[in-house]
Amino acid sequence: MMEREGSRKKHFNQQKLIFVLLIVMFFGFTAIRPEFASPRSIDNILRTLSMYGIASMGMTLVILTGGTDLSAGSVMALSGVVGAGLLGNAISAANPVKLPFALTVAAALTACGFIGLINGLCIAKLKIAPFVATLAMMSIARSLVYVTADSVVQGVSGSPITFMDDGYSMLGQGHIGPVPVQLLLFLAVFLLLYAFLKYTRTGRAVYAVGGNQEIARLAGIKPMRVILLCYTLCGVLAGLSGLILVGRLSSASTVAAKGYELDFITAVALGGTGMRGGSGGVAGTLLGVSFLAVMNNGLDMVNMPSFYQYLIKGTILVLAVYADKMLQKEKN
Repeated sequence: MMEREGSRKKHFNQQKLIFVLLIVMFFGFTAIRPEFASPRSIDNILRTLSMYGIASMGMTLVILTGGTDLSAGSVMALSGVVGAGLLGNAISAANPVKLPFALTVAAALTACGFIGLINGLCIAKLKIAPFVATLAMMSIARSLVYVTADSVVQGVSGSPITFMDDGYSMLGQGHIGPVPVQLLLFLAVFLLLYAFLKYTRTGRAVYAVGGNQEIARLAGIKPMRVILLCYTLCGVLAGLSGLILVGRLSSASTVAAKGYELDFITAVALGGTGMRGGSGGVAGTLLGVSFLAVMNNGLDMVNMPSFYQYLIKGTILVLAVYADKMLQKEKN
């Protein structure tokens, strides 16, 4: 019990540091570009936070089990082309399928959940390392993105699916009052997962499996079921983020969300969730994804070249993982 409290205290200290840096960064960007604090900029930050945050919540679940999901970005893109493609109203569309908005959303999320389920089976049943299994799925899912898009728009291979739909526009661009719709979705996902991890038996089992699968098994927990659930939810939430991205752009690109999985992992690591599993949670991820959303928007506004942004994000990920390693070392 004392070790667990010590671990929580160390992660809380890391989160306090990230929070202070977040505040300093916000006012720093505002000093450089005063329009950074404008209502339009804040709205953009909240939209970025929400889209990244929903997928990062799913990534938190799989990392809590001691795994990871490198296919999340490709699953986002797959969700987009499936959802947009099934509408049947894309420019130069050749597919005969025309479904209403709600059914396209259901189909896209089901496909993404199935991808997550396959990831979980490969890891829990076939005992393939999460890095290897999800890296392979990243390639498979991206290939399916191209196949799906080409079947919808039978022109130049890799062409995006461009469309117009009120449902997707509401999902990606709409407001309820002054609040973006996607922010409300993100808050709903966050609160549900927070309650799930904190107050349910299955949620506590996620931590147990991430801490030590053998001990969890001896305690009557079935690790395979927990892993399958977490990877399936990760796929569904990545799919939901992909639909938000499509709704925001009114276009489903075959190259959408490339590299986003690293942003999701970085957000989770920044929030103090242990990369070995068993410690952390979605509250920390909320802080981590807020940090990334402010940083991304700020770097764009000061016209930071994209290759420097990748350098900064990579450095932050290394530092976050190193901090987690030091915390684990002190705990032991």
